[in-house]
Amino acid sequence: MPGNPLRRQIRSHLRNLFKMLSRTWRSFTRRLPADVRPEETLSSFVFRQDQVDRKANTIRHTRLVPRRNRENHRLEVSVCRSNELSEEQIWTRCSNYFDRTAPDPAIGRGVGLASAVYAEKLGFDADGKPYPKHANIVGWHDETGKPADELKHFWIDRAQRMAAQFSYRPRR
Repeated sequence: MPGNPLRRQIRSHLRNLFKMLSRTWRSFTRRLPADVRPEETLSSFVFRQDQVDRKANTIRHTRLVPRRNRENHRLEVSVCRSNELSEEQIWTRCSNYFDRTAPDPAIGRGVGLASAVYAEKLGFDADGKPYPKHANIVGWHDETGKPADELKHFWIDRAQRMAAQFSYRPRR
């Protein structure tokens, strides 16, 4: 059978190709760890001058006060896990995701450590949506049936303490 060795050789090549492609695909789709480490750097994008405390060179707490997610009804604050990203990569993500949904393009970012969030007894949902380095700050005090106005002081208090640890860096 003249075709038999050729078939075996083709099968062998296809198996090798499949193994190589599956290794490549696994490394390409490798997700970040779901746990945000305390020493990780976070960025909160700023789109107005009044969101920056110029005296302290930090962001104002308004950037870290939670908003209710329309899909899951959870209180959360969107941040970028900016550890291991270059300035260019950070601003590319900002342009592709934040600037498209914000009222104005970002003028800068607040940069702080995840430990500032953990110090407030809050946590993270590193969902990777809409981009792999995205996370939400979660765990905010939320009581069913209570109006947001009655709960806001809990959120603002924590946001103020965190914001004091997020230094402001202007966009270049």
